[in-house]
Amino acid sequence: MIPNIPEPILNLLYEIGEVAGKNAYLVGGFVRDLLLKRPSLDIDIVVEGDAIRVAETMSERWNGTLEVHPQFGTATVTPENIDLPKVDFVTARRETYQGAGTLPIVQSGTLTDDLHRRDFSINALAMRLDINAFGTIVDETGGREDLEAGIIRILHNRSFIDDPTRIFRATRYAGRYDFRIAETDEVLIQEALPILPQLSGERIRNEIDSVLLEKHAAKIVEHLTQLGVWEIIATDWNIISATFTYDAKKAEQAVSWASTHLTDETFQPERVRWMTLFGTDMPIYQIEAISFRLILEPQLQRLVSRAQAMKRGVSLQKITAHGFEKLGFPLSKNTSIEHQNGMWYIIDNDNMKTYVSGDGHLYRVQTPIAAYRQLQQVLTPLQETVKPSEIYQLLKPYPIEALVLGSVDATVPEWKRKKIKEYLLVLRKIQPFITGKDLIASGQKPGETFKTQLWKLFAAQLDGEITKKGEGYSHLQKIKNNG
Repeated sequence: MIPNIPEPILNLLYEIGEVAGKNAYLVGGFVRDLLLKRPSLDIDIVVEGDAIRVAETMSERWNGTLEVHPQFGTATVTPENIDLPKVDFVTARRETYQGAGTLPIVQSGTLTDDLHRRDFSINALAMRLDINAFGTIVDETGGREDLEAGIIRILHNRSFIDDPTRIFRATRYAGRYDFRIAETDEVLIQEALPILPQLSGERIRNEIDSVLLEKHAAKIVEHLTQLGVWEIIATDWNIISATFTYDAKKAEQAVSWASTHLTDETFQPERVRWMTLFGTDMPIYQIEAISFRLILEPQLQRLVSRAQAMKRGVSLQKITAHGFEKLGFPLSKNTSIEHQNGMWYIIDNDNMKTYVSGDGHLYRVQTPIAAYRQLQQVLTPLQETVKPSEIYQLLKPYPIEALVLGSVDATVPEWKRKKIKEYLLVLRKIQPFITGKDLIASGQKPGETFKTQLWKLFAAQLDGEITKKGEGYSHLQKIKNNG
């Protein structure tokens, strides 16, 4: 009998074994963590045969919801009992790669095929679920020995070349379990690094997202730095300098503070982690370039349309320094041009500008991920005598994630952090005594003067100069009298 399995999950696994017999196996993360005596709710079942049929039967037994992906031979069952985890059922398969960094071709296979297609030996472990041999560990790749030795090891020499995202996963597991990557694998990682740029931005971003969620994220980020991963992904990605260490604690402190104080807000923790990853020294144009490369909330603002470019005799289908100069955006000699996401992105390091060209148009990149770097710049000249209305006007344009990060960042002076928290918890929730409707009702027409008067009234309210609506109308008259 296998110990350390909570009784509800143990019963769930028994039921699967009763239905599928010797064709069903618990595989991967749960088995690995079980042997390491660590908790896990990652229930993956490999079925030799028809995994969907087994999933359908289990869904009926558990009164659960069933999600089926027939093209992949997979299904997920979420039991009605909320104390039970969801269970993924996968038809045993084998994979073949047609080229480095490409997605694999998948075919039905045996358990042996399925275990040998996996990334590392410690993840290529299975546990039998049939009643006669329940709990028996199947280890065809030396996974148990590697667990005992604390080693992360791939299953074949082309593994990192076939799927370079395994570089991220190797460092994640090494950091999570305090294991080391096999020396031979370190060499193979270096051989596979040049293939990383061929991967889609989305695949790379997903792997980094997983890294930043790890408890020991800072250690993993440092390991990736030592391997030289960042500058391979994007030219001049200098997020890690000699003086910078990823501060995972700061990111999680911000996330925790938001979950306690901003319960009614739409808050994106992953934004905070990326803002922290980019640090306090990385130029904004580089953050914009990497955000485009990794599809990290890039927002393209058009600078020049196709018609405007053609009018000046420039075709943006081909990127040239002469063409950019004619458009009014001269490029320095220290400019790199890469093709990603179906478009060209141009990084002018000397002028500190990032552009994107596609469909005959020229764009600049904007991303909320750069907001914290921008916030730091506007906070620098701030004086302690700043008025509440000035704080309101200064902080309003920034996403909430940047503000929360600033409110817990120990490198920001304490009085500035208090100002940010005052804005988050008080100022931005204040409703104006006098609104645009009130001004219209008094006979005024919308326009620039209208907007100016509304703001001056609200600023006076924020600064405590008016405390009720009646005082607001008196103040409005003073504003009018002063022109």
